[in-house]
Amino acid sequence: MIGFLEDQLGDYSFSEELKQRVGSVFSPGGDLQQILNFEHRPEQEQMAQKICSSLTSQSHLVFEAGTGVGKSLAYLIPSVLFSLLSRKTCVIATNTISLQEQLLGKDIPAVRDLLCRVSPLQKFQNFRCALLVGRANYLCTNRLSRALSGQGDLFEGRQREELQRIAQWASDGPEEGIRQELSPSPNSAVWDLVNADSSLCSPKNCHPDTCFYRRARARVEQSDLVIVNHSLLFSLLGAGIVPDEEDGGVLFSNDFVIFDEAHEIPDVASEHLGITLSSWAMETFFRKLYNGKKGKGLLKRMGRSADFDAIEKAEMATGDFFQYLHTQILGERDRLRIREPNSLPMELFPPFSRALRSLIELSDLVDDETSKLELKDQIKRGQGYLSALSEVIELKDNSSVYWLERGGSANQLIYLRSAPVSVSSILADELFSRSTSVVMTSATLTRRGSAETFRQQVGAGEVEESVVQSPFDYEKNMRISIFKDCPEPMQGDRSKYLNYLFRAIYLLSSSLEGGTLVLFTNFADLRFCYEQLRPLWAKHNRSIYAQGKDYSRTELRKKMIEEGDVLLLGAESFWKGFDAKGQCLSQVILTRLPFENPNHPLHEAKAEALQAENKNSFREITLPGAVIRFRQGIGRLIRSQVDCGELAILDSRILGKPYGKEFIRELPKKSYDTLSMLDLGDGCEDSGINI
Repeated sequence: MIGFLEDQLGDYSFSEELKQRVGSVFSPGGDLQQILNFEHRPEQEQMAQKICSSLTSQSHLVFEAGTGVGKSLAYLIPSVLFSLLSRKTCVIATNTISLQEQLLGKDIPAVRDLLCRVSPLQKFQNFRCALLVGRANYLCTNRLSRALSGQGDLFEGRQREELQRIAQWASDGPEEGIRQELSPSPNSAVWDLVNADSSLCSPKNCHPDTCFYRRARARVEQSDLVIVNHSLLFSLLGAGIVPDEEDGGVLFSNDFVIFDEAHEIPDVASEHLGITLSSWAMETFFRKLYNGKKGKGLLKRMGRSADFDAIEKAEMATGDFFQYLHTQILGERDRLRIREPNSLPMELFPPFSRALRSLIELSDLVDDETSKLELKDQIKRGQGYLSALSEVIELKDNSSVYWLERGGSANQLIYLRSAPVSVSSILADELFSRSTSVVMTSATLTRRGSAETFRQQVGAGEVEESVVQSPFDYEKNMRISIFKDCPEPMQGDRSKYLNYLFRAIYLLSSSLEGGTLVLFTNFADLRFCYEQLRPLWAKHNRSIYAQGKDYSRTELRKKMIEEGDVLLLGAESFWKGFDAKGQCLSQVILTRLPFENPNHPLHEAKAEALQAENKNSFREITLPGAVIRFRQGIGRLIRSQVDCGELAILDSRILGKPYGKEFIRELPKKSYDTLSMLDLGDGCEDSGINI
């Protein structure tokens, strides 16, 4: 395949045909306008041609495309044509489910429609496309049948009901057979025993005609276009499940990669190239093998009394270990960096190791091949847990940082984590050293017009970069207000700051029709404002919603669109990728400049590395990251040519601090109003708020 590609790329007609075909699609009066009635966007045409050049030269590209450029079509059309001409698989990597749904449900059908209706492009119309998610997301009907036949040994009442629900769903013929199609989401413990992440789900035991995962794999292997998420891609890279370098691919032996939402690459790569080990995962692991209290588990049919004893002792030691971390190490803290090797208790290792030895002995005695495979899967998983524990406790990797933290809905789970201090060298080897193109695009990759910081973070070196601005008329359609009298969040009386916050949010949001999105940088502020605003907002007979209260992000977006006039409080993920067009999102309020928590262990470790080089961590890490996130938050407001709305910035530091100019420079329009709380005074008496 590589030889074929090199021959074709050396031939003028190959690259020239691609350039001509793409030009005919995106040029003024071209196919997009004539056939699909899309407006011509010079920025979109420029992006498509740049991607053509990158693909045909097998070079890398960083391309920032402002909101509204239409970047999906700008990379999809050249990628589909190039994939078929070169016989290379195109990998499209996205970070959010919503973008995957947009690609599969809207953009790719539009591309296929275009290719079908334009005579010179009809030879490309039958391109094959597949979605690939992690194998644990797929149902394995083989494992489902086995679970149904042995459910008395594995499941109790409610779990048996859940198993039957999954079985009914499977018989109804789901489209992909992935857990995301099942609503409500399946119970994790039950799903873990029927998904495809098992040696039982193999080409020997499962066939594409009956197994959802094998069917998905077969489609992927035959596809020209494969859509994955960032998490899966970096998990595969971290696990070493990649082609040999001479094959010239990243995920497949002969491919090229388009990263959309590329601003997420540093964080997602860092998360999936490190370790995450939870108390829930380890305790569930032992209970799944044998739960003595309920007489359930994989070992019930084949285990010996010595095996049961070993598992129960290991489970007890695991509970004691995490309880000690919870009470004695973390205490009242939510997160703690591990700085010294062997500073955590070691008593877990002997019973854990004995339990694994017992399982290994048992696997040699079991005659049933299916039971043997299941047992070996659990042994492999347990060995992975033991290896991860050892690495975290001994701090084995000098280039990584290690820490403990709480998590889960009730904040009762304990996590052991690690992450590389820098992913740049890893990605330089795994992505950019391979003889194929990697294109990275997003609306927010640059600072002061340069993507240098981003390129350094991802190890992209001297990769070519291009920028096209948004075609939206921000001067006409956006009003910006900056409040000069808001108390600084970390100085003085904190109650004064919080009271200012919720009063300003109330007066701003209640003064206009349509919906308001309020963006916070922490959940403590969000929860306070939600509780204060809820009774006031109820007087208007309008809904108020908050992230982490009752609904998922997808459900909150749906409610905002359907109701049209809600007040929605969000943090973290709502700063980026949250898309609601029209009057339902008429106002965005930024409560605080989005600086990253400087006390996070990973941030601390990065700062220490910079200080060792006599560099300023605030200038090198904190400020650039905050500016990019600031741009992302602003980008939630105007999502189409006809959108208009108000942006309110409550953090007065943008006006009073020297670094504030960095944020002002990134506003999408030059003019803005400077206001104070008194400017919102009308209607205060009716609200019951005293200014």
